[in-house]
Amino acid sequence: MDTVDFISPERLKTFEKQTDRQEKAVALHNHTLQLGSSLMSMIALLELSLRNSTNQRLIESFSDTEWLLPGHASIPLKAFEKNAISSAIAHARKAAYAKLSYKEKAYLDAFAFPSGKPADTTHKVEVRKRQSLFVVSQGQVISQTTFSFWKRLYSAEYDATLWKTCLKRVFPDKKLKRSDVSVALETIYATRNRVAHHEPVYGARLEEAMNALEMVRNSLGASSATVDTSFKKFSRIQYLRLRMDYESFVEAWQTLT
Repeated sequence: MDTVDFISPERLKTFEKQTDRQEKAVALHNHTLQLGSSLMSMIALLELSLRNSTNQRLIESFSDTEWLLPGHASIPLKAFEKNAISSAIAHARKAAYAKLSYKEKAYLDAFAFPSGKPADTTHKVEVRKRQSLFVVSQGQVISQTTFSFWKRLYSAEYDATLWKTCLKRVFPDKKLKRSDVSVALETIYATRNRVAHHEPVYGARLEEAMNALEMVRNSLGASSATVDTSFKKFSRIQYLRLRMDYESFVEAWQTLT
């Protein structure tokens, strides 16, 4: 097989449009993958830190340590976020169920079907009933929430109810607007999705992504962009690797295109 067959002609077309030889297109493709790896690493740390910082501020402001769990309605959320929480709870239960042995799973039938399991019960219904028995924790649900859920809490829909009341403390710089944070998170979210699907990030899209990551990294928990925050220290290695791969990519792009 030729190298192009490993990548696929369709995928390589994106890079062939930027170069004059297939060899250069392949090299550019591989530089893009390396950059994508560093982008995902940095975005993963940011996502992890954003959701935990946001969760902590919401707990402090609404005095509810289990606001994500069933039966809790202390935080004024929109329908989309409520549905996202329900999905996260279902995934948390599924994850807990997956850890059981076959015998342990079968043992749950005594509780899932106290009057006996109907003969026509499908496997799908059986599993759903078993999983519904699990009582999951706040931490288990948080681990199943998506980046989309957390970045939406910084959207205009929550300006009055969440941003002004508590989430401004996640980004305490008085010069920073909610819209600045929201736009940056949207850019990072879009970048994450592109890289996750092995789609290239270059040109203006790459510059926007780098600027958004820089802004959020400098602003999370910071009273000003120059403060050496805990998050900056926490993400230092990943950030340095990203900068190195970014510079390498830009140099390769200039050389190969």
